[in-house]
Amino acid sequence: MTILAITSMYANPLHPGHIECLDLSKSETGADELWVIVNNDKQAELKRGVKSFQNEEFRMQVVESLKPVDRVFLAIDQDGSVCESLKFLIQEAKSTWKYDEIIFTKWWDRFASEIPEAVLLRTEWVRIVDGLWVKTHNSSDMIKNVLNTADEKDLEKKVAALPKEMTEWNYLEIGNRPWGIYYVMEDSPLYKVKKIIVNPGHRLSLQSHELRSEHWTVVSGIATVDIRDPEFKEIEQKKVLRTNESCHIPLRHLHRLANTHTEPLVIVEVQCGEYTGEDDIVRYEDDFWRK
Repeated sequence: MTILAITSMYANPLHPGHIECLDLSKSETGADELWVIVNNDKQAELKRGVKSFQNEEFRMQVVESLKPVDRVFLAIDQDGSVCESLKFLIQEAKSTWKYDEIIFTKWWDRFASEIPEAVLLRTEWVRIVDGLWVKTHNSSDMIKNVLNTADEKDLEKKVAALPKEMTEWNYLEIGNRPWGIYYVMEDSPLYKVKKIIVNPGHRLSLQSHELRSEHWTVVSGIATVDIRDPEFKEIEQKKVLRTNESCHIPLRHLHRLANTHTEPLVIVEVQCGEYTGEDDIVRYEDDFWRK
């Protein structure tokens, strides 16, 4: 019986956890071959809102050189999934009549019930093996998510200035912004959970989203929020939220979060919708001249 395992990864950048997952994708499934879909640069930018830390050619070469990997394939998808890439590879594999079973593996942060590829895989009778490896994070992980030395130092300075209880928790990603920092705590196809820390005297852009709604809950500090109906864009609708108070931002409503006080503002943001990428932002006003 010949088994083919297929998995996907950004490898942006590659770290030891990725290698462990690739090993498990082969050893835990008993696969004879492992094909790896490497997400392209457009997908990498969609995921984090910035250009890929390492370009797709570099990432493909590195992944291809790893011992468990038999083949790499650059994703042909234009969204955050690998549905089109999987469709292509599954049909190719089936056409060879070489494989008795095809398996798709997912790692620590994705489960069969959550992934957008699930419907396609069920249709193609491809089994999903999920939950491979449990990833742990610490403050050094931030180094993997910065683009240059200046940004890295700025981010480290911001994190160092915060109380440890605000920063020393598990997270998937950390983002540096002119107004503060954010942590991605959970990222699923239909929702995303962030912890957002806004520096005193700073505010986010006045913005809206086409594909998601948001819910903000204040953890500590005092938030000034402005939520506007899209038909009345010019009319400010400000209110103040304190610890354990929350608000809902419906789809396409303009909204802005501000910290006008002297202590850091910490909120938990839950995004719900068909797409939660960083590029789903329409900005109307911004203190930092971002478009």
